Amino acid sequence: MLSIQYIYFDDHQSFDDFEFKNSDYFVLTVYLALGNERGGSLFYFDVTNDYYPSSDHIIIKDYEVYFRKKAEFVMKDFDKYILLNFINTLIEEKSINKNENEISNSLSKYFHWEFDNYVP
Repeated sequence: MLSIQYIYFDDHQSFDDFEFKNSDYFVLTVYLALGNERGGSLFYFDVTNDYYPSSDHIIIKDYEVYFRKKAEFVMKDFDKYILLNFINTLIEEKSINKNENEISNSLSKYFHWEFDNYVP
């Protein structure tokens, strides 16, 4: 199973050092290094507080994190620990009975993958 190896925010701020400057409106890019003992991949997505009830929906019960479209999530009130727990739960749920390639494909429905636009 893949797990978070490293998480950081805009300007390469590490998760532990990140202090959110609360504002009326925000868009925050989150980068995830996901992997295991054999390697990993980089994913990224945006989090905003610009909630639209017609398009945003909860994908994991008990989390106030809404999914809008690929690589766009909404949190009315940003909390990095809630976001971290949400990401871990999403990875766990999308990993059930899947190999590494299937997990990456499953997660690419929610996050941009570093090779999304790769053309050999």
